Amino acid sequence: MSFIKGIFEIVLATIVIFFVWNILKRIFFKKFYNFMGFKPNNSQQQETKNSKTNIEQKVKWDAETVDYEEVKEKR
Repeated sequence: MSFIKGIFEIVLATIVIFFVWNILKRIFFKKFYNFMGFKPNNSQQQETKNSKTNIEQKVKWDAETVDYEEVKEKR
């Protein structure tokens, strides 16, 4: 019976530590990133813009059939 009680306490402590860690992380990391001026969304938006223009340059879409043909690069 003592063994089961010990396992239960470990599981309960792990759950509590997990939630406390997530709450503290949410509070302090937002303040840290705002203070340092870190903007992770800007890099994602830039990559999305680059990938869209890259796809648009290589593929010609046909609106009627939704088929595409690749454009051969001239070099």
